[in-house]
Amino acid sequence: MTEAAGPITEADYVDIPRDARIKALYAYWDKVRGSRAMPARADIDPAAIPRLLPFIVMYNVATDGNFRVQLVGEEIVQFAGVNATGGLAGATMPARAAAMVVKILETVKAERVPKFRAGKAHWQPEKTYRDFEACFLPLSADGETVNIVLSGVSFPG
Repeated sequence: MTEAAGPITEADYVDIPRDARIKALYAYWDKVRGSRAMPARADIDPAAIPRLLPFIVMYNVATDGNFRVQLVGEEIVQFAGVNATGGLAGATMPARAAAMVVKILETVKAERVPKFRAGKAHWQPEKTYRDFEACFLPLSADGETVNIVLSGVSFPG
C-alpha cells in the first residue's frame, strides 16, 4: 500500500490511513489479528484503546443481511447530532450517504479486508466542508465469516 499524495475532496477510498487515530485503530486491529485474516470481537479490548473509543462505530452483521449499529462513540454522536445505536446502518443519513455506507460494509463483509475512506463529510449536509477519514475493519467469530465491522471515523482539523 502506498500513501496517496495531496488532499482528497470527494469521499473516496484511500490505500492507507493518514489520520493518527485511524492509523492507531488499524495498527491495533492488525496487532490483535496476528496471522489470522481477521480478529474476533473477543480480541478487541476497549481498555487497550481508550483514546480511540469516542471515534468508533461497531456494526453487527444481522442474519437478514442488514448491518445494525451496535455502538457509536461520543465524538461521532456529537458530529452527527444523533446516536444511531440500535438502528440500521445509514438510517440517520441522507439516502445517498446511507447507500454508500451500506455498500462499504457489504464490501468489507464480502472481501474480508479493511477499507479506508477519506474526504468531505457529505453525509452531514450542513458539514460538507469538514474533512473525515474512516476505516472499516472486519471481525469474525469463526475466522471465516465477518459478523462485525469495526469502524473508526476521525474529523481532522
